[in-house]
Amino acid sequence: MSVGIEPPMKKMKTILDSDFNMKTIDKCIEDIESSKNNLEPVLGEDFGETLQLVKVFVGITKDPKDLSKIVTTLNEKVPLKQLQHLKRVRKKQVILCPASYIIGVSSIQQFIESTVVELKDSFQYFKEMDVPLTGPRLQKQFKEYNKIWSCNFHPNAYLEKLTSGDFFNSVDLNYHRTYMKMAFEVSRWFIQHSNITNSIEDVYRDINGAIVVDPTIQSVVAVSFDNRENNPIQHSAMLAIDNVAKTQNGGVWFETDYKSSGTHSVSDELLTYLKFKFPSVKFGSREYISKRDNASDESNRAYEISSITSSAVEIEPDTTD
Repeated sequence: MSVGIEPPMKKMKTILDSDFNMKTIDKCIEDIESSKNNLEPVLGEDFGETLQLVKVFVGITKDPKDLSKIVTTLNEKVPLKQLQHLKRVRKKQVILCPASYIIGVSSIQQFIESTVVELKDSFQYFKEMDVPLTGPRLQKQFKEYNKIWSCNFHPNAYLEKLTSGDFFNSVDLNYHRTYMKMAFEVSRWFIQHSNITNSIEDVYRDINGAIVVDPTIQSVVAVSFDNRENNPIQHSAMLAIDNVAKTQNGGVWFETDYKSSGTHSVSDELLTYLKFKFPSVKFGSREYISKRDNASDESNRAYEISSITSSAVEIEPDTTD
């Protein structure tokens, strides 16, 4: 008689009450206030530590005096379209082509003879090697890439500063930390007004608010809170963008489309709450002027100036007999 094995019991989903959510938000705000670190930028893969390589064929020249002729010929007949960041020559070595070019031929020698026959006797031997697939963006990358193969590099002071770990000064950091704390306070407000409870694994993922700031006037122009429970595309960031559009006579979602979960633009009640929490922060956007209105204003100003100029011209009396 076989003994049946019962399936493992499913782990009960722990439901957290509002108090736990408040404590989580309090901890996040505390971490923001106590942090001494500068902000780290979120950069693309081309700024990462991992060096991507691609295989190429390299030829070692017989006579260095022929390098100029070899490079000119190769650039004309076998251009390195995807490897413009690499120098074609390194000492006596010349990049001939990516290894992927050798298709339908048995060897690199046969490729040279069929593609650039005038160079068939210019090399002592050939070898396959790895070189950087992309160009360096930073000075430290340039140093590492150059150990493999000589690269072209144009320093960018902004990128160097951005990745130095010292990009924001103390004033900027204070602004960023304040707005980050405000984002958590927006979440707190919506939780309290929406009776939200989440499982422990969802607190950081689903309880999130967004703040949009106009840095030219250091003013909060829009806020939002996640509404994906009712609409899968109404993430807090998407709603924040839509709320910014509303300040410019735009926007796709009307307040009634998502008012049920409180994800509308800054209401009077929320605004009062945020002003109490952050008395030194400004709220509101600049007056929006459309391109059409701006063009009309410029045209009117030009007409007024023209009229004033015409009126100011004195006509000298005719003194001739």
